[in-house]
Parts: sequence; structure tokens; C-alpha cells
Amino acid sequence: MFARFVRPVVVGFDAVSPVCVSSDRRASGVFLAAGALASCFYVGVGRRTWFRNDEWDFLTRRTAGDLHSLFKAHFGHWSTLPILVYRFLWWTFGLRSYVPYLVLIVALHFLAAWLLRCIMRRSGVSPWVATIAALVFVLFGKGHQDLVWAFQITQVGSLTLGLTHLLLADHDGPVDRRDWFGLAAGFAGLLCSGVAVTMVIVVGIAMLVRRGWRVALLHTAPLGAAYLLWWATSARDAYTTSGGSLSSKSRFVVATVLNALRAMSAFRGGQWILVALLVVGLVVAWRGLTWPEFARRGASPFALLIGAGVFLAITSVGRAGLPGATYRSRYIDITLALVLPALAVAADALIRRWRVLAVPVVVVLLLGVPSNVRAVVDYTKSQAADARRYRHTLFALPRLPLATRVPRSLEPLTGITIGWLRAGAASGRIPAPGTVTPSEAATDGLRLSLRTSTSHSRRARSCRSLTTPVVIRLRRGERIAIARGTMRAVPTAGASDQAYPPEYARGVAVTAVVPRVRFRAEPVARDTRVCGPRRVFAS
Repeated sequence: MFARFVRPVVVGFDAVSPVCVSSDRRASGVFLAAGALASCFYVGVGRRTWFRNDEWDFLTRRTAGDLHSLFKAHFGHWSTLPILVYRFLWWTFGLRSYVPYLVLIVALHFLAAWLLRCIMRRSGVSPWVATIAALVFVLFGKGHQDLVWAFQITQVGSLTLGLTHLLLADHDGPVDRRDWFGLAAGFAGLLCSGVAVTMVIVVGIAMLVRRGWRVALLHTAPLGAAYLLWWATSARDAYTTSGGSLSSKSRFVVATVLNALRAMSAFRGGQWILVALLVVGLVVAWRGLTWPEFARRGASPFALLIGAGVFLAITSVGRAGLPGATYRSRYIDITLALVLPALAVAADALIRRWRVLAVPVVVVLLLGVPSNVRAVVDYTKSQAADARRYRHTLFALPRLPLATRVPRSLEPLTGITIGWLRAGAASGRIPAPGTVTPSEAATDGLRLSLRTSTSHSRRARSCRSLTTPVVIRLRRGERIAIARGTMRAVPTAGASDQAYPPEYARGVAVTAVVPRVRFRAEPVARDTRVCGPRRVFAS
């Protein structure tokens, strides 16, 4: 039954039968309909999440009118375009809703899937196999950060613009306006994140195979020069390496590829079945092709497959050896995107060669979809409670009476100053929190009473190992340092599970900025140790 949907169709080739055109239209319609439904679903479940971590850099520390702010590296990434997008959304919507930010990442991910499908079709993959493979990416819930975390417009933006560059450059004939539009897309990708470096290399490899070294140089040299100029002026000291040996970096590359395939298949040993399908299928697809045929049909999938290794090799410089790095959703999502076109070519070749394999191959590709859909639902559920408490705390902080009596530079939440919060509340971009309970007010007031800083290695007069909660009393200017573990600060009266108590980890010093503050220090980790003047520890 499935075999009738896999007739040979090659987009851009000379003759395409009316039956094949009709099949392609139906397959495209199914992809667009399923992708639109999936996108609506992601926006629906993603509303449970909220702003966090890196997003506060774009929202609180960057300004559109300051070139240094726009071009300064964000942890080694050139992120000018996402910064501008966040500044526009902040001025338009503020923090009143996360949905406008969320819609953008969902749309970009869907667009990337559509572009991957276009690459598959240009590579000779039949309409329905291309649709199935592209929908696997749309429904790849284990890549949840690239689906429901708006900040990932950085990496997904680079991927999408890089795929656009690849498609525009992939044509016969001399250099024309498509190449210049492709270069513009590639440059825009550079303005999003370091993933664009991989995508420029991908385009260079594909054009070297497809159109020769001169065109490859045209599509890479200007972008490489622009990136090196930015790196030399704005980012030379911004990227930190994780250390580690060449072997650990190699293991990172291999393990992340296998984890991406394992997440796609969602069953034990599924990655090895997909590896076998990829290797055997590509041999079947490309064996016997003349060089011109391979250049037209295989250049893009081949370059993207190499690009997966390039992306992970670059990432390994800063991430190899970090706990759980090979499972991080944003890495396996980009990796899968780069591998999928070659996997689709392989699957299609096996089905064309042995029609009896049609159902098993499609089952292998789709078997992990239910698990992946469930993964993104579970992820947003796990984020919902913390996001709700964090949002309520952020809305309440600038409206507390104490907020006007502490330094504007105080950061009651990491990366967010009370001065910025007060300005946002005054402008209406930070809405009112609704009802604030006494326990929440007490906890928020505690946040405003303590300034955090990096702990310096001074000899402390007294240290306590927190096996049980300890009451701490500080006067203005007095401080304690967390020497080991993590400590939670809780009001001595009115504590509640509904509040969002501050936590301080090893290497952080906490200084009182109000005349007197009293709180209970509770250990989060078993081996927590706190140091400070002897008198601050209440008996």
C-alpha cells in the first residue's frame, strides 16, 4: 500500500509526471497540516514555561541603541539579531505574556523542518518519505529546548538561515541573485549564534561538490572574514573551554550523535538500527552514481551529514566533559536536523530497492514519535510550578515598599536588578502580581535584603556545617559565604511552600543591605558549609 507513494520523483529534474505532482501536493499538504497542528500544540503546552537564564541578558542588559551591547558576545556567540528581536518584543509586549516570544521559536523550528523537507526533495527523496522524515523533526520532543524555550531562536535561527543559504546556493549555472540572497541569509545566520559557523562550512562543502571551488569560496570567504573580524574585536575572550583531551572530545561527538538517534527512536538499541539504515541506505543510494549525478542529488545531504560532526566538534571545545552534555536537548536537536536529510535519502533508497522494506522502514522512523510528544509535555509540566512561582516573585518584587530603599543595582533574582524591575513596573511592561500572601511578601523582602557577590578566599572566623537549619542574624554590611554545597534562605516566620525562597551555592557571598535581617539557613545539599562572623549564627 505504501509503495505507491514512493515513485521516483526528483524536484528540479526535467520530467515529472502528473501523478507524481499530485502525490507531492498531497504529501506537502499533509506536512503543512500536521506541522501547523503540532505548532499550535507546542504553543499551548509551552505557555506553562517562562523566561529564564540567558533570556535575562537580552532583556535586562542589552539595548538596541548601543553597538557594544548589540555586538558583545553572549557566551561566545554572536547574537545581534536575537537581541534586536528581544528588544522589540520587550518594548511591544513586555513580560505580560510569554506567548509572543514562544510563537517565534515554534515557527522557526517548523520552518527549519520545511526547509529540510525541501532539501530532501531536491535530493531525490520521494514526497511521502520526505514528509515522514521532516515530521520526525517537527515532532522531536526530546529536543524540547528548541521547541518551547524562546531563547533558542539563537541556534534555531542560525540553522534555519543556514538551510536557506544552502537551498539558494544549490542551483546550476553561473552566479546570480540567488547566490547573493543566499549570502545575505548566511550573514543573518552569523548574527544569531555560533551554529552559523557550521552552516557556512556545510554550504562550502556542498558548493565545492556541486559547483566547484570558486563558488564555494564565494559562499564562505566573505562570511568567514566577517566572523573573524567580529571574533577579534568582540569575542576573543568570551568563550571558555572545558579542557579535556582529544579523545574526550571525540567521545562527545560520537555519543551525541548516538544519543540524538536514540532519542529519535525512543527504544533500546534503536540508534544502532538507524545507524545501520543510514550506512546501508547511503551505499545503495549513491553507489553507481556518476559524479554529476552525485553532485546534484547528494551534495547537500552529504554536506549536512559532515556538518553534524563539525557542529559537535566545535561544541566539544566548550562542552565536552560537562555532566550530561551529550544528552542536552539543544545539541541533539541540531544534530538530528543535520543528519535527517541523509537518513531520508538512505530510507528512500532502501524502499525503492526492496519495496517489502517500506513498512519496516517507516515504522522505524515513526516509532519514537509518541514518546517524543510525551517528552515535551513532561518537560513543560516539570517547568510549570517553578515558572509560576518565579513569575509571581518577579512581578511582586518591584512593588514591595522595601524596593525603593535598597540600591538599584541589587539583584534579587540572578541577572535582574531591582532598578530594572522598578522601571519595568512603572512602564506597565511588568504587570501586577495579583494577591501576595504574607509568606510571599516575607520571602521577597528577604531577597531584597541580601546582596550576592563572588566569595573571596578569606579566612573566616567561624564556619558551620549545615546538617539542620541554622538561624542567621546579619547587620548592614555583614556577610556570610557558602564554602560548600547550597543553602536556602527562608524567613524565620511565615515560611510557605508557595513562596520562592532564594538559594545560594558554593562560591557565593551574601551581604546584608538593610539595618538588620534574620533568616533561617537550610541546607539543600548534604555537605553544605557556611562561614562568617561567629556572632551571626544564633544559638
